[in-house]
Amino acid sequence: MVIATFVGGIFMALVQTVALQPGVMEKPEYNDFVALMGLLMLFGTVPSAALQTIFTQQSAAALTDETTQELTASVRALLRTAFVFWFAIAALVFIFAGAVSSALAIKNPAALRVTMLAVLAVIWSPTFKGLLQGLHRFSSLGWLAILEGVIRLGTFILLVKWLQGGSAGAVWAVFIGQYLVLALAVWLTRDVWGARTPAAFSWKRWLIRGLPLTLGMGSYVFMSIRVDSIFAKSLLFNPSTLLLYNGAAFIGFAMIQFIAPIASVMFPTVVRHLALSKKSNVLVLTLAVTGGFAGLAAAGCTLFPALPLAVLHIPLGAAPLVPWFIWAQLPLPLANVLIQNLLACGRFAATPWLILVPVTYVLTLMALAPGMKAMPEDFSAFKEIILVMGFFCLLLFCVAAWFTWHKPATGASDRGLAAAR
Repeated sequence: MVIATFVGGIFMALVQTVALQPGVMEKPEYNDFVALMGLLMLFGTVPSAALQTIFTQQSAAALTDETTQELTASVRALLRTAFVFWFAIAALVFIFAGAVSSALAIKNPAALRVTMLAVLAVIWSPTFKGLLQGLHRFSSLGWLAILEGVIRLGTFILLVKWLQGGSAGAVWAVFIGQYLVLALAVWLTRDVWGARTPAAFSWKRWLIRGLPLTLGMGSYVFMSIRVDSIFAKSLLFNPSTLLLYNGAAFIGFAMIQFIAPIASVMFPTVVRHLALSKKSNVLVLTLAVTGGFAGLAAAGCTLFPALPLAVLHIPLGAAPLVPWFIWAQLPLPLANVLIQNLLACGRFAATPWLILVPVTYVLTLMALAPGMKAMPEDFSAFKEIILVMGFFCLLLFCVAAWFTWHKPATGASDRGLAAAR
């Protein structure tokens, strides 16, 4: 999974390299593209992040005919519900596309509409990826990660570099890649969602487990989806300065994406061991490996901040911000490991406190916005945004660590384990 995500991430990173080549995208178009990708993740990835976790857990624990039939019924019901959710959000954005574009300083409302069309694929994909992950079909899941990067890069070169499609062409490239990967994931899991089942789907039972997972995973995903870039663009900074900020932000984002799959391998293992009443030291091992990779990345980017920028052909003027981003986001991969372990063990008492972190993060950025707008056109406001982000990333890790090693009451623990099983 780590190798596949690394290879797929290289192709994703090359999209940035191509976009920043002279004559491919103007600076305002590139900044629009970054903001639209943040919007795609906000509407698509945040509400659906828990779906992969939920179906990973449910499919990993589907050891009998009854639980397998319940899994099939759950997949079908959640896909229908996700479609209704997407349709409602997309309809509102389509109707008020002009107002939304103006609020985000996006010059092309058509690009916004294409982004919303791609949201459905982003919402649906985690369900099928969760099935692959929970059933330990890591080879198929890995190839999907690679193909997603390859397809996005190929269509980006065609639509943006050769046909000069601008930000609209860029989001069309994302749209094509997302739906092709979704189609493959649907086909690879057809034995699960396509099976006949007499089982009825219970919303009550699903919400008892699904809502805590949704909120818990949503807290991590929200902190990692570059909401800061959307916020920075809304402050109407100079396009050239904003481009440097987005370039440095991408390095931090790439670190998180490359390391996250380690925890993805851990999650179904913990669930299966719980279902079989086995003890495991997988948490300590996963945390050590994740921390090792993150530490190496942070040290390398601190000593040689211009190196990843040069490799990706991002303007070297962004180098002063690279160490800031790396260290600010360093706690996130570690928090991801702890959160996934808590949720896999059914220890949902942490959920309200985890979700409070991103909520407070957004409110803090909103409160600081007037002062940031008055700052000079340099890195001062950007560094303040990064410091705020770093504080709340660390806070998320601390909350997850407290609930991981703080021994719960016996009754609550037993209920959590029962829920996980």
